[in-house]
Amino acid sequence: MKIPDFSEKDFIGINGVGRAQLYHPHFDVWQSFFRNSFRIEGSISSIIFLPCAAIKPYYNSPIHRVFNKTIDKYKNIQKFVISNAGLIPYEFCDRYPFESYDWNPLFETEEIKNEYMEAISTRIFDFFKNRKINIKVKFISYLRNDSESLNSLKIAFKKLKMNLEIIKITGKLHETADTDLLLTLEENLIRLNKKLKSFE
Repeated sequence: MKIPDFSEKDFIGINGVGRAQLYHPHFDVWQSFFRNSFRIEGSISSIIFLPCAAIKPYYNSPIHRVFNKTIDKYKNIQKFVISNAGLIPYEFCDRYPFESYDWNPLFETEEIKNEYMEAISTRIFDFFKNRKINIKVKFISYLRNDSESLNSLKIAFKKLKMNLEIIKITGKLHETADTDLLLTLEENLIRLNKKLKSFE
């Protein structure tokens, strides 16, 4: 299956918070590609799930730069981002539409939060359900405790009957701060480092 390439990019349609953005056909094409053609290398020892970021590509986000300093010290780790666009292998994050979309959680309603969890948990489940992965591979969540992404991951992994190591995120921020900044706090980075070190 060829890597998706869109002659007509929809920079307007992929931005926003709603069903149209959650089920955008360009995201669906990529999810189908990942499901059918993306291979997890046999040398991978850990798979870690991370949040998306307002700044794209993700590796340019200040938040990602901080926790990537910890993660990238270790070899044989596959990083996935979870967002409204689906389950995204990190190595594809600089490709359209993943370097162009924006989903602002501040505009989420309870209805769209539930839609998000249904759609994303299904995409995660569909990606892993028939995939042969070494039983020694560890699955790790580095997502906020109350995030819809973590809830989606929990739903999928319960259906998959697979173990998920959840790093508990703690700490306090200024009330107007981006809550994902919790992932940059030293206490949480220490937990992340300990977890990854234990799986070496």
